[in-house]
Amino acid sequence: MIIKTIAVGNSQEAYIEKRINENLNVISSDDNNKGKTIIIQSLMYCLGSEPVFPSSFKFKKYYYIIEFEHDETLYTLSRKNDTFVLYVKKSILIFDNVSELKRYWTKNIFPLPQIVKDGTKRIVDPELFNQIFFVGQDKKDSSNIANKGFYSKKDFYNMLYDYAGIGENGLTTEEVNIKKEKLKKLKEEKKALLKKHKILNSKKEPINYISKHSDRIALEEKIKQIEKVKDILIELKNLRNRTMNRRVKYEITLKELRSLNRNISTGELQCLDCNSTHIGYVSSSDTNFAFDVSTTEVRSQIIESINEKINSYSEELDKQTSEINMYQLQLQNLLSDESISIESIVLYKDDVTDIAVVESKLTTLEEQISEITSSLKLNEKNNVDIIEKQNLFTRKIINEMNFIYKKIDPNGTLVFDDIFTKRNEVFSGSEATEFHLSKMYALAKILPHQYPIVIDSFRAEDLSTDREQIVLNLFNNLTNQVIFTTTLKKEEIGKYDFLQSLNHIDYSYHEPSKILRSEFSQEFLEIANRLMINITYN
Repeated sequence: MIIKTIAVGNSQEAYIEKRINENLNVISSDDNNKGKTIIIQSLMYCLGSEPVFPSSFKFKKYYYIIEFEHDETLYTLSRKNDTFVLYVKKSILIFDNVSELKRYWTKNIFPLPQIVKDGTKRIVDPELFNQIFFVGQDKKDSSNIANKGFYSKKDFYNMLYDYAGIGENGLTTEEVNIKKEKLKKLKEEKKALLKKHKILNSKKEPINYISKHSDRIALEEKIKQIEKVKDILIELKNLRNRTMNRRVKYEITLKELRSLNRNISTGELQCLDCNSTHIGYVSSSDTNFAFDVSTTEVRSQIIESINEKINSYSEELDKQTSEINMYQLQLQNLLSDESISIESIVLYKDDVTDIAVVESKLTTLEEQISEITSSLKLNEKNNVDIIEKQNLFTRKIINEMNFIYKKIDPNGTLVFDDIFTKRNEVFSGSEATEFHLSKMYALAKILPHQYPIVIDSFRAEDLSTDREQIVLNLFNNLTNQVIFTTTLKKEEIGKYDFLQSLNHIDYSYHEPSKILRSEFSQEFLEIANRLMINITYN
């Protein structure tokens, strides 16, 4: 993946950076507040990250556009608030949120990792995934992921494992517990059949039928399990209903757009000049993007985009239904209490029993016990193998981090024993800089991923000139595109101008805190028009 253009602006002011090449790029300035962080954050924001712009920058006022190439295909992606527009191969696709974008991205551009989160397997959000290749200027924490909240370090590890093809693929914890409970009850029933005359003296599962206390404890535990599965089912069904509602709205939108009706549920035909409902399609209720549908070409593109969204929601419905069916089966198993059958109780009371019936029942029980035991052993073996592979993979990353750290700082005394530091061992100063550089390099080398490596303020905290040159040489040898930013000291100005090993982009001439300028607005509008986006004048 190669970033070619980064643009940010609106109808009055904008900035466009298109000097980035596919190798090593260094964006520098002679002072802070010259726009380096705004450009880097614009890139990451457009790729789905949460906004971390400088507090003085009113990011919601602007549109963000990037142009990138992946597998010889050129993509143009635009974002305004939570709405995205993607232009690829003369087709326009509109996504109303990050979730829609990541599903499309996984299916059509590059598969994003999937992890189990809160009992459900889900595609990771860009907020977590982008940390594989991006380090921001602020909130650098060597002991945890950036912007920790919904995700955790464990999720980051699981994301790496899935990316490397060694993620979880066995039974979930809930499924294992259900199978173990089922196995326990089957064994109890088998024992009841074999020792039918001792049931009244038994302290095992059958006593639940004659002991109020034992029965209450067993019932409470079962209720907990049922409630847990029931809550998951409710959430999944609500999610499916929301997905169905979205699909229905887009189907109505499609029908009305084709007939050019005026009232549209998920968007509406509006005049782009006077807001009357005649000739414009607005992407969503917050009017992030507007499209002129007075031409057949644009109208066809919008219809094609809506069809893509309908198909995507249909696939999502199938997936959600399958997941609901799985939990429904678990609920059925929990609700069908087969711990002790009525036949088993009777067998204990009767002195004379039909041996053929008992043997038939024993055979059935033994087959069920054997099947569940084999399933659990296989799952345990698979888990052991997976954990061993994951540990080996993590160790490879850590070894590479230590190797690169010693390359950067031969006299350094740090020794990394994990991808993150311990909570009470947060690195600061140049040590933190070297840690993040080593980590980004190691991830690119060991995974390996195809994304650009983006580090805002790559030599923060006074990385020495000698170590900086080592870093530049190391990252220049990677196959990834690299985008660094840095602020130069007065005596350093001009140091990159004649280096053949990198592409130097100088922001020193920018007015402080004013990277967006009116002279870029016309070109920015032209780029937006290529995406058939009509940016209205504020």
